[in-house]
Amino acid sequence: MRREQRNVRTAMPLEAILFAVIVSILGFTARFSPAQTPQEVTRWREFSYAKQTNRFDSRMVAVDGVQRGGYLVLNDGTFARLWSSLVHTTSPEGREYYQGFVMYDFDDGSSILAKVDVSGEPRAKQTGTIHFLSGAKRFKGIAGRGTISSWMPAKWDLYTEVDASFSTTAE
Repeated sequence: MRREQRNVRTAMPLEAILFAVIVSILGFTARFSPAQTPQEVTRWREFSYAKQTNRFDSRMVAVDGVQRGGYLVLNDGTFARLWSSLVHTTSPEGREYYQGFVMYDFDDGSSILAKVDVSGEPRAKQTGTIHFLSGAKRFKGIAGRGTISSWMPAKWDLYTEVDASFSTTAE
């Protein structure tokens, strides 16, 4: 019986030492990770139109491949060109979805590549997410995500509002 008590007592300090070593290693290696800027919260508006659509019909669902062009306006008044490749789906239940990739190109040579996933009712507000995948120049090392609210005021025209939080490794 005394032997069991000893094993329990020696296991506790060993676990505490192991925990302290792991925390120390994580703290030490964090110094060598790429420096991230603090999370930047920003909002912008996008206006885009379909440059090309390819329809794939079936009895169950309508699928359109849509290549979009347009621009975005940041809160500070700067503009960027927008290019996207999306798959737009209408389900038999009447819901609409679009997923795909968006590239934002700024005049200073900076760029952002993002993935979007949006759904909602036809001819109504649709909501979803944006996830930043890659960036160049002032958006180098971009990481973060945001929310999207979009409307289609006319066939294949799209108005979008984005609220996003991201950090970069750009200096």
